[in-house]
Amino acid sequence: MPDPKTPSEPTPPNDFERESEQQDIGLLREFAMFLRENKKWWLIPLIGSLLLVGLLSIMASSGAAPFIYTLF
Repeated sequence: MPDPKTPSEPTPPNDFERESEQQDIGLLREFAMFLRENKKWWLIPLIGSLLLVGLLSIMASSGAAPFIYTLF
């Protein structure tokens, strides 16, 4: 009868352990993989327009404001 305190042979890593040992791929690459695998291409214009509005609001409070206002 084996002693319960002695460790037995190491168990092979499961899927979760294998995934945790892999290198991080980054946020943008992971988002691109999500779009490709789930066919969510309609998110690209939505995210792009939100980024554009955010960029405009940041630049409107900077020294570039007079140049932005002349565009509109």
